[in-house]
Amino acid sequence: MSAPDIAALEDRRYAAMRAGDVDALRELMSARLHYSHSLGDRDTLDSYLAKVAAGHFVYRRIDHVIDWMESLPGAVTLGGRMTADVVVAGANRHIDNAFLAVWAEEGGAWRLIAYQPTPLPATEPRDEDTTKAT
Repeated sequence: MSAPDIAALEDRRYAAMRAGDVDALRELMSARLHYSHSLGDRDTLDSYLAKVAAGHFVYRRIDHVIDWMESLPGAVTLGGRMTADVVVAGANRHIDNAFLAVWAEEGGAWRLIAYQPTPLPATEPRDEDTTKAT
């Protein structure tokens, strides 16, 4: 398979997260998914999709910037910054993270296999923030 356009796949993934589109996320994510969250909790593909379907995560805004990307045989790693305003289990959160994502080729398709965010230190408070960055 030719080198993937991982940036386009990331755009599709974040759009699916904002839309709560479980079918699109299932297509983009590996059955072997390891999805960590900024508070340290982790999900598998099934547990993450169940939370999205149930409205546990309601993504109001997501911005993501890819700072670097490294192609490996059958995999691509990338990192950058992701900021979001999201409702998690009914609580408003502003998220400001550095991230590491791993995409792998599986049966002719590229899928997200791992995601790891790291909260960044708060700089200046925003007026609309209701909680500490997590």
